[in-house]
Amino acid sequence: MQLPVSILLGLRYSQSRKGNAFISFITFFSVAGILLGVMALTLVSSVMNGFEAELKKRILGVIPHVVVQPSAADNGWQAALTEHDGVQDISPFLQTEALVQAPRQLNAVMLQGINPQQLPQFLEQALVVGSWQNFADTRYGVVLGRGLAEQLEVSRGQQLRFMLAQGGSYTPVGWLPRQRLFEVVGIVDTGSEVDGLLAVTRLDDLARLLPATSREPAWRLSLAEPFSAPLLAERLSETPQLRSVTDWRQSQGKLFAAVAMEKAMMWLMLLLIVAVAAFNIVSALVMMVTEKQAEVAILKTLGMTDRQLFMVFAFQGVVNGMVGALLGVLGGVVLSLQLNEVLNLFGLQLASGIALPVDINPLQIITIFACAVGLTLLAVLYPAWRAVKVNPAEILRDE
Repeated sequence: MQLPVSILLGLRYSQSRKGNAFISFITFFSVAGILLGVMALTLVSSVMNGFEAELKKRILGVIPHVVVQPSAADNGWQAALTEHDGVQDISPFLQTEALVQAPRQLNAVMLQGINPQQLPQFLEQALVVGSWQNFADTRYGVVLGRGLAEQLEVSRGQQLRFMLAQGGSYTPVGWLPRQRLFEVVGIVDTGSEVDGLLAVTRLDDLARLLPATSREPAWRLSLAEPFSAPLLAERLSETPQLRSVTDWRQSQGKLFAAVAMEKAMMWLMLLLIVAVAAFNIVSALVMMVTEKQAEVAILKTLGMTDRQLFMVFAFQGVVNGMVGALLGVLGGVVLSLQLNEVLNLFGLQLASGIALPVDINPLQIITIFACAVGLTLLAVLYPAWRAVKVNPAEILRDE
């Protein structure tokens, strides 16, 4: 297939090593700058995706994605929930704030009541001490987060006193909260800050401690994609059978908003590096146009149109940008896949046995490549326009 003459000339100019060495020097470092910028953007984006995925798995794996409170007079609300895509599980759920008293500590905790036969999947896998079967068989048994167990200095088999502000009563010696001894039957390790506050007991045990007005359980919804919870909650809020609908943003929204903001700022900063490298191509192409004014004048004299002449220099710049972007993407993906091995090689690992999470998003990689090429397209517009404006009569007057 015969390529257009403008593309053939652009390829010839981009591959030529003759002429001004300084132009070749600027072109090389422009391509190298795009390569390094795209590689850094790919690497940092993959690591940030990995951190976000770990936070989503560890924190949102423990707390409810969506909590709904059905109307007391309506029993058909579960059928309405099953119509929504992405809902993996629906289970009864109670949660209240409490104080836990150990021999040498007094801590505030988030006490959850769950059905032992409907355990959240991630919580089920996070148990490191004890068994869920023992939890199901033990009346007033409690499973603690590892951080909370370490703060209280307790282990499996010990007893703790839990005190609930809800449903307290006045006595001759003053107001007393509801309280009960619980036996520690297990410890979970989610690897997040939730471990320092989490205490899980059986749903019916917690219900007996709460006042009659607070014993009606809410229902927790586990979703295939936790980040879709806000959209689902908005849709469920229009369901008449549900009295209230909340999602994980009420407790963890600020944390994930901060992570999203950090990702956006890192993207912007690294994209600016790519933009600087891309616009260095302007200098190389302007010098190229100046050096080849005589050839441009001859081409115009021979009948080359302004559009064809524009494409000669635009194509040359875009080829340089695409080469840098493609090599940068490939280098970034390879480095991301081998990141922990590279860090271990240079002794830069965070801690023994801890690896940086990496999550390579193909759509994000394509977006990075497209942004780099798009910035290059913007950079070549001015030099190519200058080539079009060359006046053959003035250039060839003294030839």
